[in-house]
Parts: sequence; C-alpha cells; structure tokens
Amino acid sequence: MMKTKVKTMLMSLLMCSVCCAQHIKPRPSFPGGYKALQEFIEKEKKYPDEALKKREEGAVYVVFTVDTLGNVVHPKVATSVSPSLDREALRIVRKMPKWIPSREGNKKINMDFTVIIRFSAPPLPLGPEEHVIRITCNDLAKELEAPADTNKIYDVVETMPSFQGDLTTYLYNETRYPAIAEGTGAEGRAIVTFVVERDGSISRVEVVKSLAFDFAIKITDYMTAEYRQKAKAYNKALQAMDEEAARVIKSMPKWNPGKYHDEVVRVKFTLAVSFKPHKNSHNTK
Repeated sequence: MMKTKVKTMLMSLLMCSVCCAQHIKPRPSFPGGYKALQEFIEKEKKYPDEALKKREEGAVYVVFTVDTLGNVVHPKVATSVSPSLDREALRIVRKMPKWIPSREGNKKINMDFTVIIRFSAPPLPLGPEEHVIRITCNDLAKELEAPADTNKIYDVVETMPSFQGDLTTYLYNETRYPAIAEGTGAEGRAIVTFVVERDGSISRVEVVKSLAFDFAIKITDYMTAEYRQKAKAYNKALQAMDEEAARVIKSMPKWNPGKYHDEVVRVKFTLAVSFKPHKNSHNTK
C-alpha cells in the first residue's frame, strides 16, 4: 500500500513537471542569441547629432512582434528618452534580420519581444586644468596577494563575470509572471545567487532573499474564510515567483567567466529578479 502511494505521488510530480515545462513557451530568439543581438545593436547604432548636442542619453525600450516567419513587425517605443534617440532605436530594430519565432508545441506562433537600446553620450574633452595624474600599484598588489585557486569560489575578482549580451533585456523578456499570481496583486524582487563556473556555465543557483519567506501572509484562525482563501492564493503566488526566479537564472546562456591574476576562476554572482503584473503581463506562464 505504501509503495503504491509513493509511486502515485512520483507520477503526479512527474506529470506536473512535464505540464509546466510544456506550458512555458520559448521566447523568440535572435540568430546567435543575446550576445549576437547586442553585437548587432552596437554595430548598427549611430548617435544622432541632435542628441549629442543636447547631451541626451538613456535606455529606449522597443517592443515588437516576431511573427511565424521570423519577421520583426509592429515595432513601437514603450519607454521613450527623446524623439531623436527613439527614432534611432526604431531604425535599428527595423534593420534586424529574421528571428527564430516562438513555438507552441510544433506550431510557430507570434510573440512580442522587448529590446533595450542604451545610449550613452561620449564624455566631453577635459580642459587643461581638469587633467589629473593617476598612479596605480596593481603590480605590487598582485605580488602581495595569494595565487589563483581554480577550485575556490571567489566573491570578488579583478575581472568579474559578465553576461554575453544585455542582461536587462534577457531578464525582462525571459522572466514570466506566474499565471497563478494573476489577480493576487503579488509583486516584488527575489534575490538569487549563483556561481559562474570556469567554462561560463551557471551552477549553485539559490534564492537567498525569498518573496515567500519575507512577505507571505500568516494564516490564522481569526481570518474570515474569504480572506484566508485570498491569503493562501497570495502566498502561492510568492512561492511561484521564487521558483520562476530560480528557473530564469538556471536557464541563462553561458557567461564570460571571471578572472583572478589572469586565471579563469569560479565566481559567485548575485542578481535581483523583479515581478510586477503590468511589467511581465506579456510574459505570463
């Protein structure tokens, strides 16, 4: 009898995992991934003269649809910086090659995607009186510090790991607001730590600041039945957000690994994964 119960529970968990995996639709992808997308943007980007004169800078969010043929259609500015920078961001998006469309099962589907195009005005040239002399002692510090240990997990190194592409664009598009959270009003930021291994892969993913732990509503006997039901739904939503934060970090492509004394080493990294109903409304699972 006990073996039958255990078998039934395992089958239920397996079915749940399969259903959840099938329910998450893959995002449209730029040929070559996020790294290639960022390289394309940087190659095509031309700072408008008008924006340079006015020292305008910032991040333009452009949302568009990738249709079933991979075409980029209906681009529009979701977050504006200035007319000239907005126009340049739209121009870049309209020049993009065909994408790999999203799928639902074996069927290609239309899906929205958001790119974040950043503009930083180059610094103005320094006047003669503004030049300073900087003296560094990096060589001396290297001689005094311990040699690199390739098995150790470092917290800080000379060259920290970096995402291959625009990390904000990745998190914005790949993070899904859990369907179970719809209508609960649940939102917040889960803090996740992970290790960037020497080959750039991600390991040891851990939610260190949990929404479910920090913000769950305590269920008491004094609650009305209606409020208890809402509280339970809210708590389940927070738990689902923690799980989604871990999933999106585990799903990241390989990073550029960190370096210590020019040696590739393992480095611990921390990221915040944000959830808001209006922000992630196009990314609901």
